[in-house]
Amino acid sequence: MHQAVSIEDLYLELKKIQDTMVRQEDLDTLLDTFEILSNPETMAMIQKSEEDIARGRFQEISSVDDLI
Repeated sequence: MHQAVSIEDLYLELKKIQDTMVRQEDLDTLLDTFEILSNPETMAMIQKSEEDIARGRFQEISSVDDLI
């Protein structure tokens, strides 16, 4: 014999599942981060950029015209 389940019980169980699920957007972001962190060439470019910024070697861009 099957036990009856109320709509409220079902809703609460679905809510628990939803609270522990990983959203696709979060998973995509995590995978992008992993890809960047696992690429030595990209990490070296980021490190150099951070050093340039720390030493003031950058140009502020406020419009598209500044890029031309």
